[in-house]
Amino acid sequence: MTMTLVPHDPRDAEDAPFLPSADSADSASNSNPSPWDRKERKEQHAIDPNLRLRLMVTLFAMVLAIEVGIVMAGGPMTQIYESITCREFYARTDPSQIGPSGYVEESQCKLKEVQSELAAVKGYMEFFDGILSIFLAIPYGLMADRSGRKPTITLSIPGFFLNCFLNFIVIWYSDVLPLRAVWASSLAWLIGGGPVVAFAVAWTMMSDVTTEEERAPMFFKFGVASMGADFVSSLASSWLMVMNPWIPLLAGWSIVMGGVCLALTLPETMHTVHAHPPSPSPSIELSRWSHEDLENHTRRVPKEPGPDDWNDFESPKEGETRPPRGGPSTPPPMIVKLLARCRAYLTPYSFIFRNKHFMLLLSAFLVYRLSRGSSWFLVQYISTRYHWSLAQANFLMSWKPALTIPLFLWVLPAISRRLLRTMKTNQKDLYLARLSIIFLIVGTLGIGLSPTIATLIPSLIVQTAGAGFVFLTRSLVTTLVRREETARLFTMIEVLQSVGNVVASLSITTVFQIGLEMGGVWIGLAWMMTSTAFTLVGLAIWLFRLPPSPVEDGHFDDL
Repeated sequence: MTMTLVPHDPRDAEDAPFLPSADSADSASNSNPSPWDRKERKEQHAIDPNLRLRLMVTLFAMVLAIEVGIVMAGGPMTQIYESITCREFYARTDPSQIGPSGYVEESQCKLKEVQSELAAVKGYMEFFDGILSIFLAIPYGLMADRSGRKPTITLSIPGFFLNCFLNFIVIWYSDVLPLRAVWASSLAWLIGGGPVVAFAVAWTMMSDVTTEEERAPMFFKFGVASMGADFVSSLASSWLMVMNPWIPLLAGWSIVMGGVCLALTLPETMHTVHAHPPSPSPSIELSRWSHEDLENHTRRVPKEPGPDDWNDFESPKEGETRPPRGGPSTPPPMIVKLLARCRAYLTPYSFIFRNKHFMLLLSAFLVYRLSRGSSWFLVQYISTRYHWSLAQANFLMSWKPALTIPLFLWVLPAISRRLLRTMKTNQKDLYLARLSIIFLIVGTLGIGLSPTIATLIPSLIVQTAGAGFVFLTRSLVTTLVRREETARLFTMIEVLQSVGNVVASLSITTVFQIGLEMGGVWIGLAWMMTSTAFTLVGLAIWLFRLPPSPVEDGHFDDL
């Protein structure tokens, strides 16, 4: 189904609404169309083609720049971390190994003591990033749904700058500061929520202006572009690492900063969400409003209760009169205010728990992220197990996204076209997601068991064949919620993936360290465990069942 496009006011301001006027929205609110009338609902979300194109191009450039910068900086940062860790180790055990430049030859840094400490530094950094993301994603997600997508995503700009600055200070003054001080850089995500919030809002804005049929292909286009950019940036990073790892590190950070700053040019898309009637249909927000607030809302009084409006959350006891609104009242106990605040934050997310199959699909994101934790150590694993330099290992990994591009451009679209002859869009996405997870299970297990590079490469190819899983699952789950709930949905997905990051940062780091201690084939123990976790994801995907009827509002009865 294609989205209807209509002429728009030629003014193209930053915050120009996507809908031609508010009158159409007001008239729509007086009617109560059937939630099953998909065509009528789509026409209410008509979008100006110029603004839509501008949004997609800007989002494309933004996501691409952040992906390229992170990939370009990843390998050099690992090499610098390893160099610092190695120097600290030999300063305690054998200072004669430290050269005139103050560093140790990389070939001398593959000891299990050095690699174990390096894994701890990287793993616990992911842990602290994940912990903060879990607590910050929900309030920032609510902000995106209430105050707008653009104000929320622009708040992340100073957080990205501060994170890079703190990392730079620690590694530049590593002779004074301990390497573990880089963990403090996670505090920068308190400002804006960091990558978790930025990507959640970006996916939400993309969903705001696409239909169900357009969404999966659009996600794949972004995936293909990211993979191609990753390939080029990894090759460039590996080449520059041979000369000096600081060059690709600073270049990567600069590209990330440029991409984040593009958020300033994004138009607001929240207007497309609130164009359809908010009042006649039961809204998730209404569950935490008092009767008086609901009446005020229907009269268009711009007053919304906050978490401190504690009287809205308690019914008067028998024989007790509630004090008049606005009159003097006894201050509520601290525990009551705390519970009211928690309820105010969590109630908008209650739609997630309405169906067990919906929760089952979301659980796949949690375990998938846990399983992907082993990828943090893949370059280090190749360098240690097969005695390659980090630059060589990073070069090998740069070819992995190059293999993914044909998958996204030709293989999956060809399968999709064939399936569309007999399947609906969400059925097709579910089928391809199940197929992708099988490749992930087999390929990841092969990586952990490969004794040589010759057997590792085919395993990497098989694992790459499952790279579309997360895009397919994201597209599938988006079809099950209302458009005004997409920001909260993507926020919850990022929260679940952050929880997976937290668990993975502890478990994968520990298992990788155990594998290093055991040596031999057990160096790949983390990938053996990861394959088992992917199997759990596959089980969740196979148990998931689509609703019996198309769901526009995202609310369906328990199956």
